[in-house]
Formats: sequence, C-alpha cells, structure tokens
Amino acid sequence: MDKADLLFNAYKSRKEIEPFEVNEKEAEEIFKKFSSILVEEEGLGGYKISLVTREHLKRFHGKEPMYGILTKPMITSDKEIELWFNHNFAEVEVVFFADSCRNDNFPQCIKETRLGVELPATRFNTWNLNALQLKADDSAAGRLYIGEQVSLPIKGVEMLINDKLVGRGVPSFIYGGPVDMVRWLISKIGEVNGYVSSGVFIGPFEVKKGDKITILGDVNFEIKLV
Repeated sequence: MDKADLLFNAYKSRKEIEPFEVNEKEAEEIFKKFSSILVEEEGLGGYKISLVTREHLKRFHGKEPMYGILTKPMITSDKEIELWFNHNFAEVEVVFFADSCRNDNFPQCIKETRLGVELPATRFNTWNLNALQLKADDSAAGRLYIGEQVSLPIKGVEMLINDKLVGRGVPSFIYGGPVDMVRWLISKIGEVNGYVSSGVFIGPFEVKKGDKITILGDVNFEIKLV
C-alpha cells in the first residue's frame, strides 16, 4: 500500500499511523493523491493555509506557507464539533468564502468574511513532525468551525480554552494580512472556491474532547469539542 493510501485509510477509519519520512518531491506527490481521494469521496469544501508566520515556519522547518484541502464534512457551523483524531490543535483564523476567485476578479469574488476556529488534526500519532510530513498529510486538515461574520481589519481577539485566556492578537503574516494569503493561494492553484481558512493568528494550542473554546473581541462565540 502506498503512503497516500495509508493516510486515506487512517482518515476513513479514524486511526493514527507512525510518521514516515518523505522528501520534497514525495510530499507533494502524496499530498496530491491523498487530497484528490478526499475530494472524490467527500467533495471540495475549501482550503486551509498553514505556516503563515516566520515563527511557524521555523517550528516545522518549512520554507514557505502551504495549503491543504478541506472537504465538505470537515467544515461546520455546529457549535458542538466532533474531533475525529487524538492529536488536535485549535487556532483562531479569518475565514473567507471564495466564489471562483482568480487574479482577474480578486477581491470582489470574496463573498463572506468570518472569524473561525480551525482544528488541525494529524493522521500521524504525534505532532513531532516537519513541514514535509504535514504537507503529505494534507497539511493536517481536520475540522473548521465557521464563526460569526466580521469586518476587516481585525481590531483584537482573545482566545480562551476552558475559561482560561491562552492568547490574544490580530492577523500579521509574512505576506501581509488574511486577504493577502488568499491572493497567495490563488497564485498557487489558479482558482479558489469554497471556504478558505487564511492562517493562524492565535495558537496553535493542543485541545481534546470536552474542551470549551471561547472567542472574544471583534465578535464573540463559544464552541464545545466532543
């Protein structure tokens, strides 16, 4: 069984596997096959953008940001969110809805701007991974909660986990702000459709089933992980 099939089987069975080493070419090939199978099975819901700050590039030994595919079932507006795997992060992100976004119609093609919580989850049994392993694993795409509509620029957001303040901030990425990250994604794939999680600006923080996440600031909401 090749590595893309290993990852897909882990995804479908909600099981975890040992990390495997990949080079740059292998990571890209595995990602393309794994994400294609996911879209074929579950439909394209959108994209997630990762490693958007120098800090996160350094943490995962990455060279540039990367993106993953979000399938339709991964995206939810339900305030009780089922976690599918054992290793999950929570991140505050600006989420856009893109309607056939290309260079020639950007940014008018953005139809919604929301504050959301991305919940990356890896098919591997550890977060001790490098950027190439994350890339192969569809950039650890897990769940995405689409929160309240918000106006840019973001003035200030706080994130609490189980009523404890864990972080506060505003988006500031290596290529600019959240809209600039969507422009970067277009440069990579040509046309963007669906929800786009534009990059973490608070987090990542490890979370588990039973945790409560509260977002305060430009908009306020609360979600429960089950």
